[in-house]
Amino acid sequence: MAEEALIESAKASGKKTGIRRIIANTGWLLGGKGFGGLLSLFYLAILTRTLGVTGFGQFALITGAAQAILAIVTFQTWQVVVRYGASYVDGTDNRQKFGRLIGLCTLLDLAGALVGCALAVVGIRALAPYFGWDQELADSALVFALVVLLFFKSTPVGILRVLDRFDLSAFAEAIIPMVRLIGTVIVWLTGPSLINFLIVWALSEAACTIAYWLLSAWQSRGAMAPRNLFGARQALRENQRIGEFLLITNLGSTFAGLSQNMALLIVGYFVGPTAAGLYRLASQISVAMTKMSVLLSRTIFAEVNFIRTQQGAEAIKTLFRKATRMLFMTGGTVILIVILLGKPAILYISGEAFLPAYPLLILLASAASIDLAGAIYEPTLLSGNSARTALKLQATIATLFIIILLTGLHFYGAVGAASAMVITAVIRLILFGGAARRSLTKI
Repeated sequence: MAEEALIESAKASGKKTGIRRIIANTGWLLGGKGFGGLLSLFYLAILTRTLGVTGFGQFALITGAAQAILAIVTFQTWQVVVRYGASYVDGTDNRQKFGRLIGLCTLLDLAGALVGCALAVVGIRALAPYFGWDQELADSALVFALVVLLFFKSTPVGILRVLDRFDLSAFAEAIIPMVRLIGTVIVWLTGPSLINFLIVWALSEAACTIAYWLLSAWQSRGAMAPRNLFGARQALRENQRIGEFLLITNLGSTFAGLSQNMALLIVGYFVGPTAAGLYRLASQISVAMTKMSVLLSRTIFAEVNFIRTQQGAEAIKTLFRKATRMLFMTGGTVILIVILLGKPAILYISGEAFLPAYPLLILLASAASIDLAGAIYEPTLLSGNSARTALKLQATIATLFIIILLTGLHFYGAVGAASAMVITAVIRLILFGGAARRSLTKI
């Protein structure tokens, strides 16, 4: 029964304390991402050695452009499902409300995808001459962007997280590296080309999305019934201030997403695809080594919302203190690992041609580690009544980032762009840390 699935998930989540549940859920995600990270070393090696620095730079610019458009139009509906759905999984009376909430989020995902497709048609055509894309490459970039946009998965991601099924999320996420590795090897053996590699990347996104929808449908069953799509208006009335939360989280994710992807595109625009290739390789390895930052942020957001609805203010404050200590120690450890293993990783994965990416790797990994240290701050703001504060901070940080990025790029090229990421990470840590602590005193 659908209601039984919801109740059992809620009971299962209550068996562990906050920090233990965060570690357990992060462990599930890290297991999937760790498996993916291991596989990514192999397909990244094939990709970089086959395409070379410049070819890999073009590949990075195409995928980066698609991700930038995705960041602009995608509603963070997974946060909405977790934020409001956390109060609906503890009893049978709330099953219909949970279903209507899912219906609303699904429609928002679809609307964002359609707007993104229109933006992609205009944006990629406009970018093509500046990145040196011929007609065939521009068409391939557009098709790739359309696939990424239309295979949306934010809502099912939220369903699995609010039901505490991070194990199933890990399985779905593991599909991406498996498809990419198999596809990359096939392309490498049959006809290696940039466009063929793009096809593999698009297929991996589609396969992961299909898995997410199937798994979330299996877990929530009746809550994902098509009839719930017609209850979107009622869901808006049932969930207080959901419209404001949607707007704020969407704008906040847009600022954050553009900050991450804009650096690559600006490097490619001003310096060229070769510099973009080095920057992207450093970014890829940095992300692989600091993946825990994003994973902890996701599990913390789910956990803070669960504690807010089930245990109250003091439990949130205790979780905040313990998680902050754990995150700062983890962030420092990650920086040391990258310094020791970063250069050998670049050499063995991509070869000597990519060694100039090592300074970029150190800088980008440092930025990611600083973000890891403050991974609890934004979820704390978003889970309470300080979402508007989080938006203001994201807008301020995004503006400062663009200024620092352009200045650093002008004087130091790609190294200046990577340095801008570090400076911005420090600013984000200070601003969000102060705001999160102030919000806790008001609870």
